Amino acid sequence: MTFPGQIDIHWSVLAPAIALLVTAAVTLFIALFGRDSRGAAGAALIGVITAGVFTLAQLLSGEANAASFGLRYLGDVPALTLTLVILLGTVAAVLVSWDQLQRGGMEHPEYYPLMLLSALGAVVMASAGDLITLILGLEIMSLPVYALSAWRTRDRQSEEAGMKYFLLGAFGSAILIYGAALVYGAAGSFVYGDVAAALSSGNLTLLATLGGALVLAGLGFKAALAPFHQWAPDVYTGAPTPVVTFMTVVIKIGAFAALLRLATVVFPALQPWLLTALAVMVALTLVVGNFSALMQRGVKRMLAYSSVAHAGYLGLALLATDHGGVAAAAFYLTAYAFMNAGAFAVLSLISDANDHGDDLERFAGLAKRRPWLAAVMTLFMLSLGGIPPLVGFAGKVLVFQAVIDAGYVWLAVLGIATSIVALVYYFRVVAYMYFRESAYEPPAFRSGATQVAIALALAGTLLLGVFPGWWHTLLSAGPRLLAGL
Repeated sequence: MTFPGQIDIHWSVLAPAIALLVTAAVTLFIALFGRDSRGAAGAALIGVITAGVFTLAQLLSGEANAASFGLRYLGDVPALTLTLVILLGTVAAVLVSWDQLQRGGMEHPEYYPLMLLSALGAVVMASAGDLITLILGLEIMSLPVYALSAWRTRDRQSEEAGMKYFLLGAFGSAILIYGAALVYGAAGSFVYGDVAAALSSGNLTLLATLGGALVLAGLGFKAALAPFHQWAPDVYTGAPTPVVTFMTVVIKIGAFAALLRLATVVFPALQPWLLTALAVMVALTLVVGNFSALMQRGVKRMLAYSSVAHAGYLGLALLATDHGGVAAAAFYLTAYAFMNAGAFAVLSLISDANDHGDDLERFAGLAKRRPWLAAVMTLFMLSLGGIPPLVGFAGKVLVFQAVIDAGYVWLAVLGIATSIVALVYYFRVVAYMYFRESAYEPPAFRSGATQVAIALALAGTLLLGVFPGWWHTLLSAGPRLLAGL
């Protein structure tokens, strides 16, 4: 492993991550000495918006090709755009948490600092240019979420979710680290571009491919790709809904950001059977995620398996990085962030203070009781199902087009078929809201902050669905920069 003679540091590249780190420290002090968690939440929002301003400034300056620490921390278009989506997901989670913490008796001073630190880890993963930076980002992202998953300390289901996520996450991290060690043993470097260059001669590709397979398995756990998805339904069901709102967006984006770079730069230099194994994983994820979601009666658990299914659609783009897959995956991640964050925000208003009451029967008659919530939940369900002109439709079109151009027609056909299956369980929620009579009293809880989060998610779902071109055009600059490592 070689280091540059002079360590290059571009502060503009590091500014979003530093803003999140400083904000985490500030919110901890505010929460320690404040009586109301909303003060820390306000500080968290200011810090995340500041990080977003730094990211936008670099993206719009025309200099979105900088790097720090010898290509180990990147500030290219994919890193900056995915950082923006991570920050949007964090804003949504903070807004959903604004009133829910007090409602559920979960006000502890560490909540928002942990959430910000996890977002910081996801940003590091999106910007990582080598395996060591990737591992650091993965651990920074994961460790806070282990604690957040068990945040409802007097709830056995929440404690089980935290413990299960911690144990399986530890195994996933260990597998990834061992794989990184094998890649380093074969290539003599952790930097993605150097690994690809070292393996271009064909030496030790078997060792490197075994390492790449272990790295893929470790990241597959975080991305909830089958057969490494088993944690997702139990953790999503047991963790507090504001935490799940954060996890479903930020953790997923961090994992797929890392996978996109590896699939673009490193995996093509490895033996072809690794991509075949990835294709099988993607197919299994599409089938398991959608058919498992079809059998659920709880909306929260259904959305958990839906998240697994969407990991499969994103996996299609990983197989087509040379055919527009990077831009397609980044667009789909943006769409997924808006749709899923909005759906979980609505769910937080339907459930009771202990996160119970998310079964389909609780949604019956929602259109009469709370027509605004029923209308927006309908739009989020339709978008998740890929109905035009919503953003989910545009995302699926881009992903299917990329994977067909890459020659995986059978996977595209499977993706379209499973999308039809998905419509059944998404429309089932809509049918209960509009065509079933309710046997339960609706929760009296109202939250202005959560409604703001829903409005933001709805705006993104509609605007990017009707006008997808400008965002996809910006994202399309990514593959060239990624390949230029």
